[in-house]
Amino acid sequence: MNVTIIGCGDVGTRCATLLQAAGHQVVGVRRQVAGLPSWLSAVAADVLDPASLGFLRSQNQPADMVIYSLAASGFTEQAYHDAYVGGVNNVLEALRGCPPKCMIFVSSTGVYHQNDGSVIDEHSPTEPTRFNGQMVLRGEQKVRDSGFGCCVRFSGIYGPDRLRMINRVAAGQATLDAAPPYTNRIHIEDCAAVLAHLVEMIHRGEAVKPVYIASDNLPATSVEVESYIATMLGLSLENSEPVARTKRIAGSKRCSNQRLLDTGYVFKYPDYKAGYQQVISSMKAQARGEQS
Repeated sequence: MNVTIIGCGDVGTRCATLLQAAGHQVVGVRRQVAGLPSWLSAVAADVLDPASLGFLRSQNQPADMVIYSLAASGFTEQAYHDAYVGGVNNVLEALRGCPPKCMIFVSSTGVYHQNDGSVIDEHSPTEPTRFNGQMVLRGEQKVRDSGFGCCVRFSGIYGPDRLRMINRVAAGQATLDAAPPYTNRIHIEDCAAVLAHLVEMIHRGEAVKPVYIASDNLPATSVEVESYIATMLGLSLENSEPVARTKRIAGSKRCSNQRLLDTGYVFKYPDYKAGYQQVISSMKAQARGEQS
C-alpha cells in the first residue's frame, strides 16, 4: 500500500521503517525534510498552508493510508489548535474527492479527564478540562466524522530521546506523594509498531475500530515507576527532594489496552520495567562507549 505519514517525526520515522520493511511504499511529510532518512521519500509541506497539501490530490498513486502524527509546536492553546484542529481541517479538505482507505489520527489519553485512579477504556467519557485535551478531542472528532478515520490514543511516550522521568529521578526529584497518581506509559518503539500493526490490519481487509487506547499492560503509580528507575540508576528515592505539588495535568487513571490486545498486537515492551530497563541499559552502554 501507499502510506503517507504527515508529521513524520520520531514516531513517524520509526513507523516508516517498519512499513517499508513490510513492503509498503511510504512518503514522509514535514515542514523541514532534511532530517528524514535518505531512503524515505519525502515531501515538504505545512498543514497550515493548504496550497502545500496539493500533492495529496495530485500524486500519481494517491495514498491508500494517511497517518496524521503531528505534535503541537508548543504548550499553548493556539499551538494545539493549529496542530489538531486547523491542520486536520486542511488535510481533510485536501483529501476531498480522493479519500484514503483510512486516516489514522495520532491522539492522546489526555482526552480523558478522570483523576480518581479508575480504569478507563474506549467507552469511557472524555470531558477534558484543559485546552490540550480539548483541542486533541476536536481533531479526533473531525477525523472520525470523515467516515474513514481511526484514532489511536497514546499514553505517556518514553524512549531514548524522551527521558523526562529518568532525568527527574537522576536530579534527585520525585513525586513522593502519599497518594501518588497512576501513570500510563508506552515505549516509542511500541508506538511505531502499533501504527504499523493497524496499517497491516487494513491492508489485510480487517475492520478497525474508530478508537484504540495504546498503552502498555501495566498502569502503575508514579512512585512505583520512579522507584524502579532509581534502582536501575543505583539511586534511592529516600535522598530525593519532593517536587512542588501542582495540579495533575495528566490526571490519575488506569488505561485499559484490551481492545488493542484483541487485535492480536503483542507489545515489545509490555510494561514500564521492560521498557525502562532497555532505555537505561542503552544509556549506560553509550556512556561506557564514550569513556573508552
